[in-house]
Amino acid sequence: MKRFLLLSTICLGFIFGTQAQTVSKINFDAIKAAVTSPKSKMYYPNLLKRYHANDGTLTLDEYKHLYYGWTTQSGYSPYRPNDKSDALNDMLMEARFPEIATTGKKILAADPFNLDVIYLMHMAYGEMNKTVESKKWLVKFEGLMAAIKASGNGRSKETAVVLIAPRDEYMFLTVVELRQKGSPQLIENKYDLVSLQTPNKLNLSEVYFNIQKATAKKR
Repeated sequence: MKRFLLLSTICLGFIFGTQAQTVSKINFDAIKAAVTSPKSKMYYPNLLKRYHANDGTLTLDEYKHLYYGWTTQSGYSPYRPNDKSDALNDMLMEARFPEIATTGKKILAADPFNLDVIYLMHMAYGEMNKTVESKKWLVKFEGLMAAIKASGNGRSKETAVVLIAPRDEYMFLTVVELRQKGSPQLIENKYDLVSLQTPNKLNLSEVYFNIQKATAKKR
């Protein structure tokens, strides 16, 4: 799978810390209860509508419910082929920015938390000098990434960074300026253990990602 190499301006910091169905700091039972209740302010149809509208007032907690709440929705498909996203990278290299915007929106309509595509949308609008639109996509990207980063520190199974799709590992590592070494090792059908290139600024040799929602969906 191709990966674009132009993500160089964002570094949100790495949050350290840790622990119904609770995974690291994510209580999936509580999230499911919130996003499925029409009386809840986190009711998923309403939250997703705001997200698709690029609502800049979404909070960190709302982004958490959006990202992890997606696992309760019928459209959740963590191993969805990423070939269309790869095509966007080709468009980027060929400076086909309007086409990225059009194609990206189609992809995100069915796959709304594809971090690669969201960031490419930010870049494409920036290249077209549409600053306001570019900023909207950047805010969305940063909101989702902040929610992921708050899920765990990745130093152990118990404090693993929680992801709803293995593909998000690459983007997470890119944002925190870590580089993967070799292929991830799947442990207990729940965790991806990723070895890192050293030395690095966080003094880490490996990072644990909890991907159990994705592996359960795959079965």
